[in-house]
Amino acid sequence: MFRFIGAWLQAVLRYIAAWLPAAADDSDAAVSSPHAAMDFPVTASLGPLHRPLHSFRATKNNLPDGVSEGQVRRLEADLETLFTELKIVSEADDPSFTARCWMKEVRELRYDAEDFFNEVPHSSAGAGDGATRRGALLTTILSIPSRLKRRRQVAEAFSDLRARVKDASQRRQSFQLGPATMRDEFGKANASRSPKFIGLEESMDKLVKLMAFDSEDAEQQVQVVSIVGSAGVGKTTLARTFYCKFGWKFQCRAFVRVSRNPDMRRMLSSMLSQIKAPPVHGFPDVQDLIDHIREYLQCKRYLIVIDDLWASLTWDVISRAFPDGDCCSRIIVTTEIEDVALACSRYQFKYMYEMSPLNGDQSRQLFLGRVFESENDCPPDFKQVAYEIIRKCGGLPLATEDIASMLACQLNVDQWKHVRDSLPSLSLRTNPSSEGLKEVLNIIYNNLSPNLKTCLLYLGIYPEGWTISKDELVKQWVTEDFVRDEQDREKTARDYFDILVSRGMIQPVEKDYNDELLTCTIHHMVLDLIRCKCLEENFIINVSCFQTTPGLPDKVRRLSVQFGGAKCASIPADFMMTQVRSLVYFGFYNCVPSIVEYKLLRVLILHIWADESKIFDLTRISELFQLRYLKIDCNITVHLPDEIRQLKFLETLELHAPVNDMPSDISCLPLLRTLGYFDLSKNATETVQSLGELNNLEDLHLTWCNSTEPDNLKNNMQCLGSILGKLSNLKSLTLVPAAASHADVLGDAGGASVHISGDVFSSVSFPPALLQRLELGRCCIFSSLPEWTKELGNLCVLKISVRKLLSKDIDILKGLPALMALSLYVWTAPVGKVIFDNEGFSVLKYFKFTCAAPCVAFLKGSMPSVRELKIAFNANRMEQYSQIFPGLEYLIELREITAEVGGTGTDESDKRYAESALSGAIANHPCTPIIRVQCVDQILFGAVTQEQEHWTLDEQHEIQEELLDPPIPVQDQPDNSTPGTDGKDDFQKLRTYLLLLGILAATVTYQAGMSPPGGFWADNSDVHTAG
Repeated sequence: MFRFIGAWLQAVLRYIAAWLPAAADDSDAAVSSPHAAMDFPVTASLGPLHRPLHSFRATKNNLPDGVSEGQVRRLEADLETLFTELKIVSEADDPSFTARCWMKEVRELRYDAEDFFNEVPHSSAGAGDGATRRGALLTTILSIPSRLKRRRQVAEAFSDLRARVKDASQRRQSFQLGPATMRDEFGKANASRSPKFIGLEESMDKLVKLMAFDSEDAEQQVQVVSIVGSAGVGKTTLARTFYCKFGWKFQCRAFVRVSRNPDMRRMLSSMLSQIKAPPVHGFPDVQDLIDHIREYLQCKRYLIVIDDLWASLTWDVISRAFPDGDCCSRIIVTTEIEDVALACSRYQFKYMYEMSPLNGDQSRQLFLGRVFESENDCPPDFKQVAYEIIRKCGGLPLATEDIASMLACQLNVDQWKHVRDSLPSLSLRTNPSSEGLKEVLNIIYNNLSPNLKTCLLYLGIYPEGWTISKDELVKQWVTEDFVRDEQDREKTARDYFDILVSRGMIQPVEKDYNDELLTCTIHHMVLDLIRCKCLEENFIINVSCFQTTPGLPDKVRRLSVQFGGAKCASIPADFMMTQVRSLVYFGFYNCVPSIVEYKLLRVLILHIWADESKIFDLTRISELFQLRYLKIDCNITVHLPDEIRQLKFLETLELHAPVNDMPSDISCLPLLRTLGYFDLSKNATETVQSLGELNNLEDLHLTWCNSTEPDNLKNNMQCLGSILGKLSNLKSLTLVPAAASHADVLGDAGGASVHISGDVFSSVSFPPALLQRLELGRCCIFSSLPEWTKELGNLCVLKISVRKLLSKDIDILKGLPALMALSLYVWTAPVGKVIFDNEGFSVLKYFKFTCAAPCVAFLKGSMPSVRELKIAFNANRMEQYSQIFPGLEYLIELREITAEVGGTGTDESDKRYAESALSGAIANHPCTPIIRVQCVDQILFGAVTQEQEHWTLDEQHEIQEELLDPPIPVQDQPDNSTPGTDGKDDFQKLRTYLLLLGILAATVTYQAGMSPPGGFWADNSDVHTAG
């Protein structure tokens, strides 16, 4: 009794001392700060456990009774030794059952240790500081018994942890390991997997003939072609190749992935987005989506690919969205099931195409080309074993290329022989390909390094058929501490991603201007392997309404809830939520679990849909002290807490949803690196101003709503301009209308009904020096290119809209040394042509130019690296130029040209005219680029040119026609003069005439292959030229 009272009095004195104002101890203050915590080095073995362990040890004056600083140091050393052993065992080839059980136990021990040392500071935190703390003194004293009890619990948990570490270290001696294979994570396979379409040419020719969409006698009715074959034979590759090669010939197109348990609402929503139909208002159900798609596709020529279909019942639902018609529309279905293929093709065998395996020559060409570039480069020692491996792959492209990718960085004959002996025979006559492929994928998985295995298994959180963003996946890997490189963890994570693509474990979907992957997906057989391994290692537990997970483990670390379109589903009642560190949810609003019960969450991803207006209350999310990654994607309003400063470890905050208000203290998130989508039109100016205090912010995605008051938006834009210079680490800045938040990064941001002036950014004096991506789209219009743009030496991607394009603007663009993708929207059609000469743009690979008139021209040596060119203009402006797109033959690396011809009433004649003009423009091009012409809605909405500019353009056209093309008659212009202004009018006409003569001289000079004289353009800055 007396002992308890003495301890109680000592504790009272300690707490009173804590409430009295005193100088803070420097060492303790250092570890209590999240900034200071980042300064301590992370050991290779302890990883993310090092920081909380150091912080726990540093509170030596406040350690629980029975726990000394020396014991903490010994535990730290034992853990480091144990985790080093774990790394060694995990790299062994084919470890025994005992070794696998031991690894699982040590991983669980690591999780428990992290949870323990991370949770202790929050469980013993004080009530506050200053006057508030002194006012709470009585409450604190009364709570001392419970605090003493908690300290005893902490001491007991610490002792238990030490005992488990000791036991695991002793049991490590109970098994031996065989030799481990040296795995080079960053070897030859580090490069992105370049597709080798061996044997695909013949299949493509047959499919094109079967589709019969581009001939004069083509079937005009909707036609469905089914591609059927075993897993891994190349069905999806064939369908996607056709889609990419010929999809532009159709007015609407979509590539939709199905799964064995399809979410019809998600699939139809994806299709609706891809065909670029207007969104459905309100809360549409499946039937509403079907009706909307069907109505939009009516009287249009469309191409739809339904990939990996498993049931004819699914087809019965999807097919109701496709209207009949005589526009020569086509649908492709890929499936492994012949009965499904027949049902889709209306039981007409002639519309079924069965994929066959590769023959021997094709298999050798694919395998040896992947490993050695060609068969002739294969060393003699490898040829025999290579042929045996190829034979075992059974002609399946997936198995052949995946094994080749694995062996490309293991040029050792003994290792190749080991792989040969491990491979099953994939002969379709003796071994079902699905079973054989499982063994092949298992071999490839076992050959990965531990870090790559962990990153691959994490993909198990996504549903089958889900399109995964590379950027998001990389951030999630970094947040989960799967990447231990402290120099540049994100770069290392991207390297991991590229390796998994090269090994065939990740399938590419969409690429950018630089051939870098933007999105990916997972083959259903790879996903089956991932889920099996996740269950074995208790890495991720998947819960869905289609299946039950037998024997849930006591402690679930990562939980993926995949309820899809079900409206009545729940997590098992006996499920333990206290240890979950990652929660990913896909499903209906009413089925969302109680988030605050997951106290140790680090990653929270919510994809929610609702069928009526609701408020998603997340006001208690600030209780999740360990949260680092938060992403919410839903169609209802999200209510965040007023204050969020407690989430001091938060690195990513992405809200693809309507939000009531952003927390006012968002500036108190010191580690925040990604913020999206922050609504400039709804938030207070003070909140926008506070963003300047986010020193670590790298990615800022902004949005705005058309329905709000423009004054608030303008004020916030001005405020944003004033703080940009403070964001010294900012690398990406995007601004799109709210409805276009999911738009393609280099595509149009949609035709917003309201536009905002970009000139409010004129207050920017020192732009972020590290900025690599600036996308403001055509909704944000600058008078001309802002001067501060020339300071962006690291800028790689620029998407910007200007009222008019001046010669000084082109000079600024020329001076951007890292610019690789440029999208320009010019709202006022220039008087002359915009001419690009041989200066600047040395690394530019993608160029899009949007203007009412097709007014671009290129001189010899211009844009030497451009591969893709997009030009958008209105059809009614083509005839004013005697030559459209002159100089395209000088773009020596050009591979693809896309022309978007817009305007009310555009038809096939406009399209043929543009195609003819482009064909003539590239007649002398050394590479014969692909030409794609599409008719779209009017390119630029609203008033494009001022009245005087219309007049001068007409005058210019008339003079050029008279001097250059006299045989062509030109319609006279109406007399727009006003009485009493003859002298002024004559002077204006004379000035214009001289100006046009200068333009004409430049055109003649251009046709002669020379640059225009610089003096003329220097004195007339409103003439729009790059020369």
